[in-house]
Amino acid sequence: MSLSLQCEIFFEILLVEWPAILGRQIMEGIVSEVLNFLWAKSDSSNKGDLRWHPLVLHLLDVAASADAILAREPKSTRQRLAAIFGMPWEEARPWFLLIVACHDLGKACPGFQCKWPELLSRLSLKNPRSPSTDINHAFVSQGVLAEWLRAQDWPDDLADLVADAVGCHHGMRAASNTLDRLMGDRRALGESDWEKARQELLESLFTVFKPSKPPAKKTLSGPDFMLLAGLTSFADWIGSNEDWFPFGNSDDCQDLQGWFERRRTQADRALDAIGWLPRSPLCSEEKSFDQVFSFQPRPLQEAVAEFLAAVSTPSILLMEAPMGEGKTEAAFYGHLALQRKFGHRGLYVALPTKATGNAMFARTLGFISRQGKDRQLDLQLLHGATQLNETFQNLRLSGIHDESFGGEVRAGEWFTHKKRALLSEYGVGTVDQALLTILPVRHQFVRLWGLANRVVIFDEIHAYDSYTGTLLAHLLRWLLALGSSVILLSATLSPSTRRKLAEVVKGTLPEQEADYPRLTLYSPDNVKQVHIEADPERRRVVRLQSLPADVTSLQAALMEHLADGGMGLALVNTVQRAQDLYRLFPAGAPLVRNGQRVGKRLSDGTEIFLFHARFPAEWRQQREDQALEVFGEKGCRAGRKILIATQVAEQSLDLDFDLIVTDLAPIDLVLQRAGRLWRHPRNGRPLTEPLLVIAGLSGDEPPDFGQPLWWGAVYREDVLLRTWCLLRGMSTLILPDQIDALVASVYEEEVEVPEALQERLCEAIIQGDGADYSRKNQANHAFIGFPDDASWNDTGRGVKADEDEPGLHPTLIAQTRLGDPSVVVIPLFPGDGFDPTSPPEFFKARAWSLRSMSLSRKGVVRRCQALGVPEAWKKSTLLRNSFPLELNEEGRWKLDESVRLDDDLGLVYDTKEEA
Repeated sequence: MSLSLQCEIFFEILLVEWPAILGRQIMEGIVSEVLNFLWAKSDSSNKGDLRWHPLVLHLLDVAASADAILAREPKSTRQRLAAIFGMPWEEARPWFLLIVACHDLGKACPGFQCKWPELLSRLSLKNPRSPSTDINHAFVSQGVLAEWLRAQDWPDDLADLVADAVGCHHGMRAASNTLDRLMGDRRALGESDWEKARQELLESLFTVFKPSKPPAKKTLSGPDFMLLAGLTSFADWIGSNEDWFPFGNSDDCQDLQGWFERRRTQADRALDAIGWLPRSPLCSEEKSFDQVFSFQPRPLQEAVAEFLAAVSTPSILLMEAPMGEGKTEAAFYGHLALQRKFGHRGLYVALPTKATGNAMFARTLGFISRQGKDRQLDLQLLHGATQLNETFQNLRLSGIHDESFGGEVRAGEWFTHKKRALLSEYGVGTVDQALLTILPVRHQFVRLWGLANRVVIFDEIHAYDSYTGTLLAHLLRWLLALGSSVILLSATLSPSTRRKLAEVVKGTLPEQEADYPRLTLYSPDNVKQVHIEADPERRRVVRLQSLPADVTSLQAALMEHLADGGMGLALVNTVQRAQDLYRLFPAGAPLVRNGQRVGKRLSDGTEIFLFHARFPAEWRQQREDQALEVFGEKGCRAGRKILIATQVAEQSLDLDFDLIVTDLAPIDLVLQRAGRLWRHPRNGRPLTEPLLVIAGLSGDEPPDFGQPLWWGAVYREDVLLRTWCLLRGMSTLILPDQIDALVASVYEEEVEVPEALQERLCEAIIQGDGADYSRKNQANHAFIGFPDDASWNDTGRGVKADEDEPGLHPTLIAQTRLGDPSVVVIPLFPGDGFDPTSPPEFFKARAWSLRSMSLSRKGVVRRCQALGVPEAWKKSTLLRNSFPLELNEEGRWKLDESVRLDDDLGLVYDTKEEA
């Protein structure tokens, strides 16, 4: 054999055996300076004492965290992840752990290591004369990992996207030109000896995890990318916590396999500590509806169980049924069935408002705590006013243990951070939190990973405009692609929305739709409908009565029809009208709840309550709680009580009235409001029949929806006109029989409109269609792209700010809803001791934050933004996104005395503002 052939064979053997040789060297204690002195974290608290966490150990910490997370996931999650690489889980797992470990590989470069010169001096690696320190080490990880994977015979596209998913673990992706410049920057990456150092780290990891053949897949889909990116960030957050993963040392580098195994145990302890426990079905055995809820099911609830029995893949279930029919309990029961069938790992319930979220949180807590789960469950409330929810705060402090069922529910502190909240197993919040998963904000992929393989319930889906509704449709596509099941609830959905849902699954509605109430199942390429019988005991005939639009007529109607007592609701379209109506009633004795004014008692004993969105948050919460206590199912119904409210009382709150006087609104919302009439069975009522009085419906023609009513600024004028034409000739509403036909006639433009209104209607249609087209177009440009094509893979899209960051132009903010620019203000009274140059101590800052409210009046927004957030407040996590609203002794704003805060009325604008 020739010498050259011997050398060739020797080098081939060396190439194959090198990882094993290196592994033996490490095990035998021959550890290089690369493993010893390349650092990931440092501690300079003790001067002169160099303490660091070796980089290779940190990489293994995060891999151990990922392994612990995946071990606690349902089998369905691991199977879905294995499919990313096109191999069984046993073969995919080593690759996943190695890849996640490489998230901080880029710290092995002079641009990062030179940040600690004292330790850098111990390395013999050659450093650039002037290293580039303004680099993103995660992007270095991305570039190096992609090159290494290609060298392991990975397909180019797969290697690039996998490395990209790992490299964005700090919240944003590298633009292609940024990555190209970085990988050519020797001042940042170093010369060949630094390349060898990174290679040594990779080979050390390879030795620990021992992955086998390269994946069979050629690329990553959008959902694949989001799952890998989300897992990497989650694992990094766990593995970077020094309380759970204290520093190692050079001795630990001599046994990397042993280090990984010890840290794997530590990762389990970390997950236990935050309450992220093994994901298993809430109810592992099939139970009947009455076993779950302890009452006999209504027809809808019974039908859901039968309908879902034939579902073969995660799909979208739409429930359309009347108000009060038990859709929420049916959805909860559906969650149990879907979770058991598909291995879903939790539940998120999305609501249109904070108030509806609060109400649903209590119901969800009751539901999951009664299921008898033999382990602790985590339930989070996700919206901007969780500090005001007493149930949630109690859950954070002590949890709830149900002695009868054996279950324990807590709200783990770790999950209360806004980026982590969707990682909790169970959650209730606003739809905005769900929509942020598909908007280009930092770490949106972590949020999306949190909703993957879950059941997601969206309530009141008719409540969204064309912008938010379009975003919701895009989100549904992503959820299905990520293996989640979706349940949608509505009482008053338009046919066009059902058609849009069919487009989500690339299906079509039946030519002849099933009658209302109905269930619709949207599966890939298939749509199935079934009619269900409404509960006959809930059928109601509601008498209609028309009224002029002025608030004096509303007051008169309330007093006339409640002459013998009873519970009345005046639901108006603007805060201004609510305040004006409240002021029409005489002054009375204050009604107080927990030290806060919530209404007044007139001299004849009548109690008047006011509830709208322009109260400081703490005041508003007291008024919401009072409304639920007085007008809820178990409220004391003696005497005459009237609630004056805006749309905050329109849906999801369990309120029951004898009489409703409402402003004219789109037909679906009129029907929603009517659903608060005679909601619960009573032994007797002061009225002989449910009565709905509609302001603005009387007369020979509809009122002007502009100034001073401003209804046209709230709703589409053409929809209001068609609703007016439809209802003016009706004397009764039969619920639920007429719901579907009435909604369809308005939104499918089937209402007969008088000739005298045709020109006004045409102008309104042109204006409304144009605005809708613009909103849909904005939504289509706002989200991250579709999951099933290449549109998601746009690294040049950039990152936008969350909506709670003040002072930014709307184009720089990821918006879940459109509307006039707004600011969050904190009312400050003369005795508060406000000093814009001094940060308030924590408890004062917390007390102030509980007063926050969102204002959109142009003059207020303009002045607040010009004034800016005080520098001292920017240091407070509770106040940094808020503006001070300094008030004088009379409660008037110092910058504009026409703006005042009133104990009874909330924030009042004494002068009108032009639209």
